[in-house]
Amino acid sequence: MKSVEEFMKIMVKIEFIEDSGSFGHYPFQLFCENKGGGFEINALALGGDVASCYRRFSEYKKQDAKRIYLSLDFPKGGDIENDFVAIFSFEDGELKLFAIPYKTEDGKTFDTIKNSSHLEYIKNQALSYLK
Repeated sequence: MKSVEEFMKIMVKIEFIEDSGSFGHYPFQLFCENKGGGFEINALALGGDVASCYRRFSEYKKQDAKRIYLSLDFPKGGDIENDFVAIFSFEDGELKLFAIPYKTEDGKTFDTIKNSSHLEYIKNQALSYLK
């Protein structure tokens, strides 16, 4: 995987989830290019435990991964009016985050959100695990 865009295209799917009776993104996905150039892919079926996903992300960062991409599904909140998939990318020592909002009724996606106070809150939460 050469970019976060490719990660999204291949691994981030918003589909009907039978257990919840609505559309969403699960299991969460993680891609890592380690410092030796090898690739690892994780399907994080942790029952929605976001903290465990952050810890897994942190493990790769501590191992000096070249690139890490992570997708997590969040409920609407703050200044984001729809449920959304948050896409985290860690490259060149920098954590970036954006959101893909969607309708839980049919999975229709809306324009990507790059600037949001709620995303900033989530980013700071993730950063607390990466230290």
